[in-house]
Amino acid sequence: MSGAFSWSVAVGILAVQLAWFLALLAVVSAGHKGFDAARARRAAQALLPSLSEGGSALAVTAAMLGEACAALLLLLPNARTTGAALAATIWAGYFLLLWRAARAGRTELDCGCSFGAGHRRLGRFELLRGASLAGLAAVVAVAARFGAGAAAGIGTDAPTAAALGFTAVALLVLYAALDQVMALGPLRAGEVI
Repeated sequence: MSGAFSWSVAVGILAVQLAWFLALLAVVSAGHKGFDAARARRAAQALLPSLSEGGSALAVTAAMLGEACAALLLLLPNARTTGAALAATIWAGYFLLLWRAARAGRTELDCGCSFGAGHRRLGRFELLRGASLAGLAAVVAVAARFGAGAAAGIGTDAPTAAALGFTAVALLVLYAALDQVMALGPLRAGEVI
C-alpha cells in the first residue's frame, strides 16, 4: 500500500510542478504579446488573414487575458483544473491556427510564437510545441481533477512554493533555450511539413 501512496504523491508533485511551469509560461506569453503588441497584431493577422486591424488588436487582447487568467487559475489548487483546461484550449487553438497556416503553405509567416525578435519559418517544431503545451495542460487538468497534488497539500507551504517557483523558472529557461536552438538555420535546413 505504501508503494501506491508514494506513486500518487510523485504524480501529484509532477502535476503541481507542471502547473507552475505552465502558469509561468502563460504569464510570459501574455507579457510578450503586450511588450511587442505590433508584432503580436501582425502575427494574429498572419494566422487569421480575415482579421481587420481592430480585430487583430481584439484577438491579441483576448489571448493575453486568457493566458493571464489561465496562469492565475493554474496556481490556485482549487481552480487548477479550470486553469489547465483554459491553457489547454488556448494552446490547442494556437496549434490549430499554425497547422492550418502550414497546410495552406503559409510557412514564411511570423507566428509570434518565439521570444526572440527574429523571423523564422513555420515548421514542425512550432507545431509540435503547440501540441505538446496543449497536451501538458490537458494532463495537468486531468491530474488536478482527480486530486493529484491537492490531497497532499503540495505547494501550500512557503518553502515548497519557493522550490516550485525556482523549478518553474528553470524549466522556462530550458524551454527558451530550446526555442533558440531550434531557430538555428542548419538545424532547420530542408525541413518540410
